[in-house]
Amino acid sequence: MIAGLGLAMTGVLPWFGISATFGVVNADLTAVHGTEDAAGWWVMGSGVVAAGLGALGISRSRIITGLAILPGAVAAFSLAMFLTRPHGFDRLSMAIPGLVSVEPTIMYGWFAGLGASIVVAALACLALMGRRQPPDQS
Repeated sequence: MIAGLGLAMTGVLPWFGISATFGVVNADLTAVHGTEDAAGWWVMGSGVVAAGLGALGISRSRIITGLAILPGAVAAFSLAMFLTRPHGFDRLSMAIPGLVSVEPTIMYGWFAGLGASIVVAALACLALMGRRQPPDQS
């Protein structure tokens, strides 16, 4: 449940940006947050669904918790699709050797989303593989 909420929160973090390096000083010029793209909304929705399945699984069955692997996979797919269309920033690379370098970068929010989607999927797998009671041999 908490992993799903963490996944949902990664949608508001910065995913993509333009950074400039002036000698030894780095500066972020602009950032695109996850919610500025449809992929960010898919990630947030997947996180909420995973949290809901986790909460239902606590009171019902591990199988319901195990279904959280599906929103985890949807979030990972959405993050991958985000990288295939970089919003035109890919043409903004430029450099003056020894003085300045400007280039597009993937920011920490995207990596946090990927990590959270992997954690959600892994926890869902663990819920499915949990200890089963052996049948009573009486």
